[in-house]
Amino acid sequence: MQLGNDDFVPVILGTNLNAYNISRSLHEAYGVRSLALGRFAVRETADSTIVEVRARADFADADVIVSVLDDVAREFPGRKLLLIPTIEFYTNVVLDRRGDLDERYVVPLPGREVTDRLMNKTDFYRTCAELGVPHPETVIVGPDTPLGDTFGTDLPFPYPVILKPSNTDIYPRLDFAGKQKVYVVQNATELRDIAGRIFVAGYDDDLVVQEYLAGDEAVMRVANTYSDQHGSMRFAACGQVVLTEWDPALVGNNNAIISVRDDELVESMQRFLDGVGYVGLANFDVMHDRRTGLRKLLEVNLRPGATSYYAMAGGGNLIRPVVQDLVYNRPVPFTVATQERLWLNVPYPVVRRFAPKSLRAQYKSAAKNGKVHTLDYVPDLSAARRIDIARIDARHTLAYFKYAKTRSQ
Repeated sequence: MQLGNDDFVPVILGTNLNAYNISRSLHEAYGVRSLALGRFAVRETADSTIVEVRARADFADADVIVSVLDDVAREFPGRKLLLIPTIEFYTNVVLDRRGDLDERYVVPLPGREVTDRLMNKTDFYRTCAELGVPHPETVIVGPDTPLGDTFGTDLPFPYPVILKPSNTDIYPRLDFAGKQKVYVVQNATELRDIAGRIFVAGYDDDLVVQEYLAGDEAVMRVANTYSDQHGSMRFAACGQVVLTEWDPALVGNNNAIISVRDDELVESMQRFLDGVGYVGLANFDVMHDRRTGLRKLLEVNLRPGATSYYAMAGGGNLIRPVVQDLVYNRPVPFTVATQERLWLNVPYPVVRRFAPKSLRAQYKSAAKNGKVHTLDYVPDLSAARRIDIARIDARHTLAYFKYAKTRSQ
């Protein structure tokens, strides 16, 4: 079966749920099959007719990735190659080795000057402050900061506080006891202890200490955007998180989102992205500060979010403007997805059982308008595919019951 069409071939770095998000969006918009490259074949993209998976164990090596992409370019002469990374590692490889890729690759990513300003959280929050974009109050702790007895006793905001690494490229490679993606710190003694262990483990960049914005999923929002090659935001989709991932190894992911209209958040993101001259896809994590009523930007990822298909539930195709802009060089109309529907990555009964009661009325209302499960795509539901999806749903369901026991203790 043909990959892409006569004009372009979509090449996705990653074989995960996000790869299927992108493949489905492309198939719905253009009827094309995508090529997904990665280290392993996983169930989310297995037995699919809309995405071809090519996996090799050494695909974690940047030289191998570039070599494979060169082979792909030779395989499809005369067509543009739309290259979309799905995780931060692949994003960094593309940014670092962009000059080594075939000139036919078009990539929805900004240049290095902009990415360096945004990928490091220290610079990200500084940029938010410069542009007047709401963000959490923040204190930066460098590797040379003295962690004496008085450290952490005079923060401009109360405990508990959030502690997290500024550099999300170095930190994931470290291994030490008690390592977490983000820490909720209760007092100055604990702050000194955790910061010290992180630096001793070999981390040599800034740590971010932030005010703690209390609340469950009800205060969490996500957003995905696309800014065209002229640095103008042309697409936005906002979502209200309904159910987060409970598996400790997957904390930070979401499994149910309501697509919502949020004019305040759209305005903040546009001010931020246009202000730095951003080009490409972006994914924001956002918190609602109940004390001030503001939507505060927590971080930006330079790629579509793993759960970005909620944008389609909201009536907007996140990938269509990418193709219109970078493949066909056509003007992209400004679009905001505003339809309120429920996106799912777990069976709906799991949401009803485990989502916060404060969101029950909202997610039930959204579900009446329509429920969308990324993997449940009618044109791609062979018998083997149905079995794959059933196994994924069963795995997620069992995980919630498993971790519900520890969360209630």
